[in-house]
Order: sequence, then structure tokens, then C-alpha cells
Amino acid sequence: MTDVVEFWAYPLQHGDRLPNFDWMPLYGEQLLSSRFVAKAIQANRRQDIGTALLLWCAAMKQNPAGTLPDDDVELARLAGFGADLEGWIEARGGLALYGWRSTHIDEAPVGAVARLGHPLLSEIAEAQFRRKRGRERSREVAQQGMQKSRIRAKLREIKHAKMADNSQAVDQIAEWLRENDLYITADNVRVAAEEIMGSLRVVHMAGREV
Repeated sequence: MTDVVEFWAYPLQHGDRLPNFDWMPLYGEQLLSSRFVAKAIQANRRQDIGTALLLWCAAMKQNPAGTLPDDDVELARLAGFGADLEGWIEARGGLALYGWRSTHIDEAPVGAVARLGHPLLSEIAEAQFRRKRGRERSREVAQQGMQKSRIRAKLREIKHAKMADNSQAVDQIAEWLRENDLYITADNVRVAAEEIMGSLRVVHMAGREV
């Protein structure tokens, strides 16, 4: 375990992952001028810089992204030491974990291994995760738009063109099909419409049925 005992709530929670992670920003000037690099060079522990970089990259694919398990066997593996636990312990006693400290992870399962977080890496992981969520949301919106377009086409196919122009009806049909895990076919759209609207009757604000 680390010597630091102060409470730090990590910005991401358990389950916030970056499974397709393949890059992260490396602030070269900030790294080169950092206290970490200065101390490693001064202590003649340049090898710890490489070990730290391996751990930074490995951390981005952990759960949550940007953290490390506070377990020496796992850390030895992630840092490239494999079964050389003594070699890892020596590196850990140096500067390989410089800047890392114990952190609290929301939604972590009972009995989960304690985790370490790094303030700078946590900012990078959080930003990467937000971009991931934004891309997922954009794809979801685009997919829903395509689904609604197909539903409108099927409504026109079954001779309900006016209903196809009713956005609320189309939204409800799309939701019903998703909840029932059904494909967008003419028959399924007909069933969904009958289930939701009552035999394809839509009441407009003017009070007319179509």
C-alpha cells in the first residue's frame, strides 16, 4: 500500500473504461521540465522514467481509465517486470510511481483491490472518456435518426403517410420496437402502431383523427 492516506475521490467511477485506447497526449515540455524527471536524473534512476511511461499507458486501459491496482504482482506485470517481483519492488521504491496516490473509486465492487490515481493522468483520462461518450452519443443520435426515417418509410408503405409525418407517433413506435427488440419491418411497424396508438389513430391538436 502507499504511504499517502489522504482521501481523494477519482473523477471517473468503476466501469468508466477506454477499451479502444491507443493514444493519449504526452505533454513533452511539461514532462521534460517536471520535478519527476529532474529527481530521476539527479538520483541516477533514468530507468524509472521508462517504467513510469509504461504504467501511464497501461493505466489508461484499466477500470476505471487512468488508475492502477495497488497490488505489486499486478503492477509488476503492467510495468513489464513479469515474474520479477523483486525488480518491481526496487523500482517502486524508487520513482516509478512518482505522483501516484491512493484514490477512492465510486461504484467499486465490495472487496475490489485498492487503486492508485495520478492527478495529471486523471485529467487526461477524464477528457478522453468524455470524448468517447460524445462520440457514442453522436452515433446513437445518428442511428436513431436512421431508424425513424425507416419507420416513416414503412408507415408510408402501409398507407399511413399522415402518421409518418407525426413525430410523436414515430418516436413512440421507435421506442416500442427497441423495447421489444424487433426489426423495422412493415408488419412490426403496423403492430407497434396498433399497440401504441390504437389501430393507427392519431389525434392532432385540432382534434381530427387520421
